[in-house]
Amino acid sequence: MRFTLPLFVVLSFSLLLCHGQEASKSDSREEVDVGGQKIKLPPPAGFERIDGLNPDADRLVESMLGASNRYLARFDPLKANPADTGRSFNAQVLRSLETREIGDRTFAEMKQQTMAEIDKARETISQEIEKQLGNTQKKLQDASGTDAALSVSDVAVLGYFDDSPNSLGFTMAMNVAAKEGGNDAKLKAVVATMIVPTNGRLIYLYANADLKSEADRQWAEKAVMAWRKSVVAANPRVEGPPASTSIFDGVGNSAVIGAIVGAVGGLLVMLFKKMKKS
Repeated sequence: MRFTLPLFVVLSFSLLLCHGQEASKSDSREEVDVGGQKIKLPPPAGFERIDGLNPDADRLVESMLGASNRYLARFDPLKANPADTGRSFNAQVLRSLETREIGDRTFAEMKQQTMAEIDKARETISQEIEKQLGNTQKKLQDASGTDAALSVSDVAVLGYFDDSPNSLGFTMAMNVAAKEGGNDAKLKAVVATMIVPTNGRLIYLYANADLKSEADRQWAEKAVMAWRKSVVAANPRVEGPPASTSIFDGVGNSAVIGAIVGAVGGLLVMLFKKMKKS
């Protein structure tokens, strides 16, 4: 599949991403709006928020998600934290669920359906990703004027790492590659995804890492679990309506597709940052 993305654009937004230390440290940087509900997203330990510094850079990164998802916040390691180079976090929301109240009770009741949808997606995940990548192609082409080749392969759901009543965590691994002119980059990465109701809204938390060993997978899973704990502690608990009502029909499938799309989008950003350094 062919994508258009000029190197100078990649260089520009990558440079901005690397200077997240200039972001404000105020409490307002921890607050995001999800369907009219305020949610606090404290940064993961050793990381800082890097979105909101430049609208053009943010629009380019957002385009890599396709139309279904929206970034709430993105985080890179602090300069004083070089041990986590090649790692990142982000939070997203599925646009179609953004205004729907989903609380702890709601999610607990729909959790088994969501897990069943993840298990089903193992068989068709490559096709789903291919379809979603196709949906992002025009947005990427509109943002650039040169030709780049992009591929995603060897996609695998590695299993669940969290099964608490009010959240669900699963891990994916995949290979991503890009080539533009004389520049190319490859990335084998792991992403730990956490689906969690937060103050009455269903959000996705992601921890991404270059996958060089099993230790990288373990880091991603433990890191996103620790982040979930701090996010849940920072926000009010909402019970939410019962999931048995008809308005929740099909939500489990939508939530899983959104989680998969979001995982790929975050890894594309990592890939182009790596291309900038190559």
